[in-house]
Amino acid sequence: MKDPERRHTWPQRFLIVFNAGLIVASLSAASAFGYFYVQFGRLPHVSISPGKLTHTQSSSDPQNFLLVGSDSREFVDDTADAKSFGKNTGPPRADTIMLVRVDPRAHHAWVLSLPRDLLVPISPTGRLDRINTAYSGGADELIQTIKDDFQVPINHYAEVNFKGLQQVVDAVGGVKVFLPSPVRDYDTTVSPPRNETGLLILDTGCVLLHGNQALAYVRSRHFQYRENGRWVSQPGDLERNTRQQDFVRRTLRVVLSKGLLNLTRLNRLANAAHGNLKLSNSLNLSELVKLGRNFHSLAPDSMTQYALPVTPRSYRGASILKVLDKDQAAAEQILAVFRGTPQSTPSTPVLQPSTVNVRVLNGSGQAGQAGDASAALQKNGFATSTPGTTSRTTQTVIRYGPGQEAKAALLARYLGTDAVLQSRPSLTGVDLELVTGSDFTTVLSAPRVSAPVVTTTTTAVPPVTAPATPDC
Repeated sequence: MKDPERRHTWPQRFLIVFNAGLIVASLSAASAFGYFYVQFGRLPHVSISPGKLTHTQSSSDPQNFLLVGSDSREFVDDTADAKSFGKNTGPPRADTIMLVRVDPRAHHAWVLSLPRDLLVPISPTGRLDRINTAYSGGADELIQTIKDDFQVPINHYAEVNFKGLQQVVDAVGGVKVFLPSPVRDYDTTVSPPRNETGLLILDTGCVLLHGNQALAYVRSRHFQYRENGRWVSQPGDLERNTRQQDFVRRTLRVVLSKGLLNLTRLNRLANAAHGNLKLSNSLNLSELVKLGRNFHSLAPDSMTQYALPVTPRSYRGASILKVLDKDQAAAEQILAVFRGTPQSTPSTPVLQPSTVNVRVLNGSGQAGQAGDASAALQKNGFATSTPGTTSRTTQTVIRYGPGQEAKAALLARYLGTDAVLQSRPSLTGVDLELVTGSDFTTVLSAPRVSAPVVTTTTTAVPPVTAPATPDC
């Protein structure tokens, strides 16, 4: 077997979800139903072999969507597109793979990103390879691979190319993200080092991203942030998964709530989907309309995000990600959510590090501490968002959003320093923020049996003076 090869593609994990959300949201506007009936008919469909997709009895039942981002450049037909997206570089790969479970009755969705470098048996041959290579054999092969490897039923399928990202984000007037520090893309593995995607954002706080910057933000495979005057690398699929899932949620909320009764904007959204989004025949107009009505808004707590507990390894000289034997039980608990099995229902999320999203802020002033702590947390299975810096503090603090106190207590057990747990109702985008103080020592490789917990419900714990993370 030919060794898996690394490709500089874009992480379309979010692209997929928000393009599907675009259609759902657009079709939910009753006043424009007739118009979108015509627009829906224009969308190309993916041919799926009989028996690959599992049929549900009712559109009100929980359903699993397989959302795939293709790195295909078939749409590249002019100089401008070639400059922005690059030219074809071989067989298309599924660089972004998301499982999304939607329960219309519960008005809730659960998202699991499958890293492109995850090593699995590829159906039907069983050869070991990165999961993204299954897409080269078509949708049938990818669907069967996921069903065989994870025993998760797939009800619907959608795939998108990344040109739609720019058009959708621009159609809704941009999407805001919270950046605690300046960020850029910078590949130091090549000579001379270069910015692969064009990502360079020096503003901080709530930053409005338009099409080009949004594409660069989610494509970046050599992500760096600025900490204490120097650029710190934060590469890897795990960090990028978290970054993209956050962008998915933010984009969907804008699409679902911003001027959907405006026919001009609706037309732009429909045009962005046309040619860039393909659906399985299982997705008909009436089902999408019903989903759109059930998810007319997307509150931060209406989407639960998961990440498989994976560990970096090497396979035949190539870097891959693997679920180790010791993490199989935790992985099974997460997958049970998407199987809908009784022992782990979607309404009861599994409390494992892989279900916790943490942003680390350096409050000690020690160079590189936020990045080092983020990397150590990733090795323990935590999902980490873009690190940053904050005002100096002597006390290490874990801030937790609404309903996330148990996750904060879990994180505290992985710290070598006793931390104060602080309620922060305004915290969004992540479950927790870890502010490292001058007392911070290390992230442990295994959790303590217990950790002293000091909890406060105030919005500030002296001497922590950083502002609350705004809901952009």
